Amino acid sequence: MDGSALDTGVYRELARGTVPNQHVFLDSPQPGPSPYYVICNSVPKAGTYLLVELVKALGGHVDVGYHTYTSSISKLNPDGSLDQGRALPAPLWASALRPGYFCASHTEYCPYLEQYLLGRPEHKMLFIVRDPRDIVVSWVDFVYHSAAYPKMRKLNAYRRMAGSAAYPDDASRITSTLLSWPGSGIRNFISWLDSPACLTVRFEELYAELAGGEMATSPSPVLHRICDYLGLPRKTAAELDVLGRGLTSSGRDRKVGIYTERMMPQHLDLLRSEDFQELVVEFGYEPTPPPKPVRAIGLGTARRLAGRLSRSLRRALR
Repeated sequence: MDGSALDTGVYRELARGTVPNQHVFLDSPQPGPSPYYVICNSVPKAGTYLLVELVKALGGHVDVGYHTYTSSISKLNPDGSLDQGRALPAPLWASALRPGYFCASHTEYCPYLEQYLLGRPEHKMLFIVRDPRDIVVSWVDFVYHSAAYPKMRKLNAYRRMAGSAAYPDDASRITSTLLSWPGSGIRNFISWLDSPACLTVRFEELYAELAGGEMATSPSPVLHRICDYLGLPRKTAAELDVLGRGLTSSGRDRKVGIYTERMMPQHLDLLRSEDFQELVVEFGYEPTPPPKPVRAIGLGTARRLAGRLSRSLRRALR
């Protein structure tokens, strides 16, 4: 959402409290006891539902029952499908959130929205960031393999069918996603990274703490920072069971660095493009290293190989 294109009059009216917004979230359950509401925000497939399941497990908040976006909201139905959606700018639905609720969100950064949220003491936003290279693989798995994708939107089943016909294997699907990702709007989220209106966490660090094992750190600084930010008692990863429960979870065992297993040399070349390298670096990750140089073959080695090849050919022709 480009701040320059926004109707700033809406923001002025919101600030004065003159825009009626009590009918934004309809048929929502009773809120939890927390004095805050929580927006679980991220780029799609960066870990939104890891945050959702974590906030739910920590207690104090109840899902408002809607997915929220930059300029719309969609009600989440019990079967995992989403309603078509209603066109509502983020400041309008954000002003309708009440303490004790949380929601899943894919909301781009906007300075007007940021300033509005900073003026609300009951506001909390968790923003989770993930290596864009892993997001590419996660997106491919979500679109082509998850049970959730075709149910979420009426058009998604057709999109999967058409995409499978155009890109019949994993390699071509990764290539297609890599080529489209830099222009997908992902850059519009970057300014949330340093925004005082949210707490930014890294997917890799939070996942390591929740998964335990060798990747975990002790104690759990990221998890405890989230608890402190939300005003909730600190809990340990052992007390929580959130992994693999998210609506869009891939079920894949490896979550961190999966791109190194799934991507081929041609994909790594695309990762080294200026556009994608810029994306990786701006989200705070190390750029994809250049390819290793091919070791030159010495003249003597080349002659020996040529001799062996010649002898093999002569034997084959006898």
